[in-house]
Amino acid sequence: MRCERVVYPAHCVQIECPRLYAHEQDGVRWIGCIDKVYSAEVDLDRLLEQDSQHPGFGALLAERVPRAECKAAIDPTFPHRDAGPCTQPAFRTSFPEAPEGREPLRTRRG
Repeated sequence: MRCERVVYPAHCVQIECPRLYAHEQDGVRWIGCIDKVYSAEVDLDRLLEQDSQHPGFGALLAERVPRAECKAAIDPTFPHRDAGPCTQPAFRTSFPEAPEGREPLRTRRG
């Protein structure tokens, strides 16, 4: 099974993470992570709107080791297939240890 490590930017907003930045462009507020745990910038209003309707919406690929305060998970890319271990070599060798103060990531189901 192929898996990805993901983080949830809506959680960053909820906990008022000090590593979150924001800027406005053409009337849209964009947020991002100073530490580049995720590399995308996200439309804040749309993220919050979707997260209020679908909790857990907006998971982004973790580009770096999530910080202890980050909400993160291991997300199987094809959840409809039989569950099994994450098999791609890059997954097994990236982020070998959980950051200090954080439990190891768990596979998200459903």
